[in-house]
Amino acid sequence: MDRFSRLEIFLKVVETGSFTAAGKKLNMSGSGVSKQIQNLEDQLKVKLFYRTTRSVSLTEAGELYYKSGRNAVSNLKETEKELRDLQATPTGSLKVNMPLSFGISHLSAEVSKFAVQYPDINLDLSFSDSKVDVVAGGYDIVVRIGAAPDSIFKARKLTPCPIIVCASPEYLAKNGTPETPEDLKKHRIITYTGKENQNSWTFQNADREVSNVNFSSVMRSDNGDMNRNATVAGVGISILPLFVVLEQLKAGNLVWILQDYHSYPIWNIYALYPADRYLTKKARLFIDMLVELSTKISLNETCTAH
Repeated sequence: MDRFSRLEIFLKVVETGSFTAAGKKLNMSGSGVSKQIQNLEDQLKVKLFYRTTRSVSLTEAGELYYKSGRNAVSNLKETEKELRDLQATPTGSLKVNMPLSFGISHLSAEVSKFAVQYPDINLDLSFSDSKVDVVAGGYDIVVRIGAAPDSIFKARKLTPCPIIVCASPEYLAKNGTPETPEDLKKHRIITYTGKENQNSWTFQNADREVSNVNFSSVMRSDNGDMNRNATVAGVGISILPLFVVLEQLKAGNLVWILQDYHSYPIWNIYALYPADRYLTKKARLFIDMLVELSTKISLNETCTAH
């Protein structure tokens, strides 16, 4: 028997707590398990277990070998899974969550093409501006807009997401144009309820000085499209992602104000998946599609549109 097979026996003894219990799991006799553990100890030239007539417990060397061995077996199994996955046709369910406005306006067409290209993948799509629990919701991929995600996720940055302050020409003609973020306190503000601290925003000026502004809102909603439409109608001033208002800026229905100030911290659009979860081939293909699509969105090139 090779060392790797003995390692698997060793791990089973640790998990079950005895040679006999491990033997039952492995279809071996307790004495057969004991013999293979003895052979492993002879190979390693260390004692792995303290033995009594009723139980076994790990020595210090056994603790170290268990941690390393468990990781080695886990990594090998993951690698074998990846190798099988590479050869397989992508099938099964893929659950994805995307922001409502961005998902519909920029992703839906490409997602439909993806579904045609991979007919054996069953897409389970949800569009929501609310922050979802990736793990509890069973999502394979979540597209999220915001600051850098925390370490429980692995992330692929898709594209920057500039956040801008804008108003209609009619509103500015009637109420004046803010020159600094502090001036927002004197204006009618439309806020987005999907943001924490919705009545507060942080800006950075050209000298990289950061300041926070608090204001009251006259209207708020949990959807960027609704806020954009209200801004075009002259209800007040909005702070919105550039992609939500870009067409209205180009058409002259909205004016980008406070261009010398930038929302802070910088927001980007990310494709996220749990850091402790194996990335399947179907998920990898979907993320690759998102990455390729992000090169066509080119929000950076449109930052001067106004």
